[in-house]
Amino acid sequence: MKKKKILICDDIASTRERWKTMLEKIPSVRQEFEIETVGDRFKQTMGDLEGRRRKARNRKVKVSSWGSNLFDSAAVLMVDYDLFDFNREDYITGEGVAYLARCYSRCGLIVAVNQFGENAFDLTLKCNPQSFADLNVGSKQLANPGLWKEPWKGFRPSYWPNLPAAVTSFEHRVNDLKNNLNRTVLSYLGFSRQISENLPRSSREFLGSGDKPESVKFGEFVSESGNGLRRKDQALDSESTARIAASRIAKWLERMVLAGQDVLVDAPHLVSRFPSLLVGKSNTLGAWNKTVSVKGLKGLGVRYRKVEKFRFERQDWLSRPAWFWKPLTNSEDIAEVEDPWKTQLQDYVFCEDISKFLPRAAAREFVADLPSPFVRRFVVDPKSKQGRRFASSVKGVEYVPAVRFSL
Repeated sequence: MKKKKILICDDIASTRERWKTMLEKIPSVRQEFEIETVGDRFKQTMGDLEGRRRKARNRKVKVSSWGSNLFDSAAVLMVDYDLFDFNREDYITGEGVAYLARCYSRCGLIVAVNQFGENAFDLTLKCNPQSFADLNVGSKQLANPGLWKEPWKGFRPSYWPNLPAAVTSFEHRVNDLKNNLNRTVLSYLGFSRQISENLPRSSREFLGSGDKPESVKFGEFVSESGNGLRRKDQALDSESTARIAASRIAKWLERMVLAGQDVLVDAPHLVSRFPSLLVGKSNTLGAWNKTVSVKGLKGLGVRYRKVEKFRFERQDWLSRPAWFWKPLTNSEDIAEVEDPWKTQLQDYVFCEDISKFLPRAAAREFVADLPSPFVRRFVVDPKSKQGRRFASSVKGVEYVPAVRFSL
């Protein structure tokens, strides 16, 4: 099997090589990927992408071929945010690279590094929708095994995907969209009219500035929303449009819609509200932690057949199984819906920083910055007696903004 490529883009040679060495020490990365670094080739690579951009803007020029570019070969493109030493006369940030790579290359996932710190956990739980990176991580997190495989131990934010699986899902989305660019986004994703109308305002606005986001098509999103191509830019062709939409809409779905856990809900948050859907005894921590996998439904630890008709079916568009929340709350097949008075406070809570359940006494509550009623979440509390057992797993992590603990 031919290995996929990870391409590391940083302006400091020693940093590039250090990241490469870190990643090569992870067996699962070594088995699936080859790793290259971008050094002297950066200027030429970016010049080629700017050339594609100019050709696409000039509608009189027929773009019959993409040509060859280094970024086209990357299944994962890792870009440091600060690239000052690459070109001091014309400073470009990692965000600028991410935009050109997404819109004018065939690269796969884009991982932005160090834009928000070397080892941070975002207590707001919301993404920066303007960023063209598919994922933001700190450089100290790049070699975290939890980013690359299951099972994991220790720090692993709940908003991380499994990167190898995410690479495959991205290409599946691109292939699906090549023939579906004229489909409306929300209907294609399985959102009913009622669910679409109840999306938070920020989620609706991301799809377009008009008053009917439920009518926005994938192609229109890319060209007109302002969250795909910049206003004067044009796509090279339909493949380019599909790649942009496959990245941007998936990020919107994962980091804006799913994050609130009120439109879509994933397995850990589902069983936290409806413990009757848990497979196994609710007084055992192991039963709860069988629900945290991002591999799929098999072995997930959820009585998923009971809620199958509410499942989000476009599995390549999310990093984990999820269900439409509002219809679930009306299903009397669920014990807590049939008789809400039987619902009991559970001894375990889901910790967003390690993607695991812990005893409530070992966790610390915070308030996420999301347009959702479900903003009270948990992380490991290293100051509690029970939490100290797990403190080593989050040692060195910076929780920001810390004011979220006091709200």
